[in-house]
Amino acid sequence: MNSLKERLISIRDNEWVIPNDIDRYPFALELLENIGTTDSELRDDLILNVLWLMITEKMLTKEQVRDLLEICLSDKHLFNKLGEIENDAVFNRTFTVLIIRAIIYYHITNGEDLLSKEEVINLNDTLIRYARLEKDLRGYVDKKGWAHAMGHSGDALRSMAFCNEIGHDDLMKIVEVVKEKICISDYVYINGEAERLVSTIIIVLSRDILEEQELIRWVNSFENTNPPKDYPEKHYYEENVKNFLRSLYFRIKFNNSSSIIIEEIEKTLNRMNEDYNKIA
Repeated sequence: MNSLKERLISIRDNEWVIPNDIDRYPFALELLENIGTTDSELRDDLILNVLWLMITEKMLTKEQVRDLLEICLSDKHLFNKLGEIENDAVFNRTFTVLIIRAIIYYHITNGEDLLSKEEVINLNDTLIRYARLEKDLRGYVDKKGWAHAMGHSGDALRSMAFCNEIGHDDLMKIVEVVKEKICISDYVYINGEAERLVSTIIIVLSRDILEEQELIRWVNSFENTNPPKDYPEKHYYEENVKNFLRSLYFRIKFNNSSSIIIEEIEKTLNRMNEDYNKIA
């Protein structure tokens, strides 16, 4: 029997057409079982693409998709070795996040009848809990490819924010966990994480549910969070926060969104950058 990679390459080379003689659900389970491989081509280019295709193109029944979600949310995948750093389990967790995102997409694009309102809210809470507890924040890992926990988390939370079942309190939870993951001092995001998380905030804003004053307080809270006083931690923290707020500023401006929030971001950045602004 051909290896999984060989079979997937054959599918890719046949314009992603899955042969009729492949039993869909067992194949999906096999793909999920291998989602954490350190072979970046197998993980990112092949398994992810084929499993995403199978879910979003409705090659699986609703019950099978629900079963996949349950497996994704287990200690075998999303919570596997969560909290540990610098080991290969991160690939399992972070690519499972993208499979969960595919399932959210399936829910949104098929009449939102895959999951109940309670299940959607619980899923949002679970993804937030995962993001909060994830400590391995590496973006691109040499020879093993993308881990990108916060980039993938931003993608999944952005999809959650699209769901009509997600209301005011749930959207507030999303913006708060984004702030929490930006305001870190043990790692500097260098692989586009800020932009991915900004995209999440933009969708939250587009829902037009959160009050402007709530968002202003949220922007101000980046400055009011107690930053570390020692270097290099202070520098890491400031770089993460300022890069995120700058990205958010220009994205809101590009989308012609709230001018008041833009003004508040500008004020916050100017206060944070006060020492540099004094330099001629």
